[in-house]
Amino acid sequence: MPNHHSEYSQVMRVKPFDIEAKKLVSILSHTDAVELGVFPLDRVELKNLRNGKKIVTVVDVTKTMVKQDELGIFKDVKEKLGVRSGDRIEVKPAAKPDSVGFIKKKLDGETLGEQELFAIVKGIQSNELSEIETSAFVSAVYMHGYTLDETVAMTRAMASGGKKLKLSRGPVLDKHCIGGINGRTTMIVVPIIAAAGYVIPKTSSRSITSAAGTADAMEVVANVCLSLEKIKTITEKIGGVIVWGGALDLAPVDDEIIKIEHTFSMDPVGQVIASVMSKKASVGSEYIVIDLPVGPEVKIQGREIAEELAKKFIKVGDKLGMRVEAILTDGTEPCGSAFGPALEAKYVMEILEGKFFDNLAQKSCELAGALFELVGRTKKGRGFALAKEILDSGKALQKMQEIIKAQGPKCLHSNEIALSKMKKEIRSAVSGEINSINLRECINIARIAGAPADEKAGLFLHVQVEERIKKGQPLFTIFAENKRKLQLAVKYAKKSCVVETRRMVLEKFQ
Repeated sequence: MPNHHSEYSQVMRVKPFDIEAKKLVSILSHTDAVELGVFPLDRVELKNLRNGKKIVTVVDVTKTMVKQDELGIFKDVKEKLGVRSGDRIEVKPAAKPDSVGFIKKKLDGETLGEQELFAIVKGIQSNELSEIETSAFVSAVYMHGYTLDETVAMTRAMASGGKKLKLSRGPVLDKHCIGGINGRTTMIVVPIIAAAGYVIPKTSSRSITSAAGTADAMEVVANVCLSLEKIKTITEKIGGVIVWGGALDLAPVDDEIIKIEHTFSMDPVGQVIASVMSKKASVGSEYIVIDLPVGPEVKIQGREIAEELAKKFIKVGDKLGMRVEAILTDGTEPCGSAFGPALEAKYVMEILEGKFFDNLAQKSCELAGALFELVGRTKKGRGFALAKEILDSGKALQKMQEIIKAQGPKCLHSNEIALSKMKKEIRSAVSGEINSINLRECINIARIAGAPADEKAGLFLHVQVEERIKKGQPLFTIFAENKRKLQLAVKYAKKSCVVETRRMVLEKFQ
């Protein structure tokens, strides 16, 4: 039987399947796999004999999908090989790439060099590595972490594998929130910074575990799926954009790693930093403020962990030539009252319109102020005042409306954002003072109601911590676009402890 390093090969007829696998996979009959000496998840080199194109794919083996001397390929492989009807493909075993050995080193707890990490990233991007091998790498990082040098190397490797945004204007400012909290500070910070004359090309994510990501909320008022060229044009003309980063191919390997992390609920610190900073490097960010919410219901639950993360972000930024400031923010209570795309978008627009100034507005001005201080626009301690002045003057609203029009407008004012008419008010069963509001339960209810997939679904709070309430007073309203989802959310809300009250009367004596 031929081994993997044999020059033995077979020429096969192509059987294309009209399926996108998102991976380079070829299917062999059990008989051909035995003859070639390959097993499932081994690799074979394919050569199109008509045009000479070659690629390496992972092997799957079947007894039914293809016949002997027949090679099954998906759309991804067909396009890479330029396959036409009637083409014949030469198939031969291929050795495992060196990157598999580097992953094994990391599993053993060894430190990887820059070239080794670049090889792994290249292997993930080119589909040379199987999902199992990539998962093993993510697991190894989760178990053993990264050194500072590994984090920097991984950041550079992921940024090098994607497209780049190169602006003719500068300096380039940016901000990022680690997440786990509501309130779309980005939609307030970006127009404040752009209104001050700076450029801030903000690429944002959709929600994974929250009721809305920034891209979900921004999509309520404007188109967020733009090309890199369009982003460049708008940013250079207006100063800022707020777009979905997932469609831009900026650091594509990061997106593959995030999928695996999400599946296993793994968030290794070094990879989080590399993930954030690779995206920032891809858009040319020079001055970055990192928002690290700390609280029992958010991603970072302890102050010590947050401080360690903050220091690492700053060190990695220094190594990459970026000025970074990491800010620990309060994640113990909701940031604003809205949960869900439409509710959060409407809430942000009302803040920009000057209808109220709450903790979300306060936090946004603090983050924008930190950027002003970092870039040298104001002295230390003066940034917040400048940010609030821009917000209060209406210049941030005007800038936001310019951004919305340039990206493709849907709504320019808060009163144009429609909320669902299907809703249910939840009232307090007791009187007392509000001791706490459970952020995670608010998010859970909003998601059960349909957010973020149903953009009008969500939850809106009517009360705040330390507020005195009476029995029967509205606590929050649940919105849904589907009757069944509303019923499930209401049922869950009635069983959970969203609002915890402190009784004013502890005991009565006679």
